[in-house]
Amino acid sequence: MSNFNDLIEISGCNNSSRRGDVIFVHGLGGTARGTWHPQEKQDDDNFWCAWLGEDLPDVGIWSLGYEVEPFRWKGNSMPLSDRATNSLDLLDSYEIGDRPIIFITHSMGGLLVKQMLRNARDFGKWSAIASQTRGIVFLSTPHSGADMASWIKHIGGILQTTVSVEELEAHHSRLRELNLLYRNDDQFSQIPMLVYCETRPTKGILVVNQTSADPGIKGVIPVPMDFDHISICKVASRKSQIYRQVKRFIDKNLATPLPPITQKEKQGDAIPIERQSQESPP
Repeated sequence: MSNFNDLIEISGCNNSSRRGDVIFVHGLGGTARGTWHPQEKQDDDNFWCAWLGEDLPDVGIWSLGYEVEPFRWKGNSMPLSDRATNSLDLLDSYEIGDRPIIFITHSMGGLLVKQMLRNARDFGKWSAIASQTRGIVFLSTPHSGADMASWIKHIGGILQTTVSVEELEAHHSRLRELNLLYRNDDQFSQIPMLVYCETRPTKGILVVNQTSADPGIKGVIPVPMDFDHISICKVASRKSQIYRQVKRFIDKNLATPLPPITQKEKQGDAIPIERQSQESPP
C-alpha cells in the first residue's frame, strides 16, 4: 500500500523560510493521507491537512506514513519503541528538528509520538526533535490502552494479531509506564497538548473511552466530541470546531518557546540539549 514508511509532503515543505513544521501521525491500520480524508482518498488534496497549508502558508505540513496493521495477513508492524526509533531517523533524514514542531495525532499515533520524544531524549542522537516540539494534538489517543485491542486479540487467534495490538491492550505495562512518565516528568508534562475524545461507538464499541483518552496532565482537559473513533480525525470543514482550534493551537504554540528538553548524564546533572550537542565530540 502506498504512503507506508515515509514522510509525505503535503504543503510548504520546501519553503526554507517556514516558521515551523506540522506533522500528522496516523494510528493502527491508517495511512498518511487516507486517515485524515473524509472519504479516505489517497490522491485528493481537498482535506484538512492541505487546508492548514493554505491557511498557514509559512508552515510546512507533513504526514508520517508507517506500517502498523492489526493482523499479520494484512501487513507488518514493529514494537512501539522500535517504530519510534525508526520514525525519528526518518524525520531526521528530512531535516525535521531544525524548526519548531507540532504533532497532530490519531489514536496509536499519539502513543508513537510520546515514545519518539522519550527515545529522542534518552538516546540523545535526535534530541533536536524533542527540543523543538512545541505541542501535540491528541485525537482519541488511548493513553492507558484500548478495550477494543483486547477484543481484537480475543477474536484474532486464527487471524494472528500483530505486536501493535498486543501493546494497545488496556492497562498494558508499556503504556502504563509511558503514561506515568509524561504525567510526572517536569519536561514532558510542560509540552502544550490539545485533546479530543470520541463519544460514539464504532460498530458497537467505544474504542477509546474518555478515561483512557485523558493524558492525566494538569491543565489538559479532554474535550468530548460527537464523533466515533474513525470520524474524529476526518475533519469535514474549515468551520469544524476541531479545525478551528487546531489552527489556533498551531499559530500560538509555534511562536511560544519552551524550556529546553534535557538529557541526564549517567553521573551528574542534566545538560541542556543545545549545550550537549556543542560539547559532543565530532
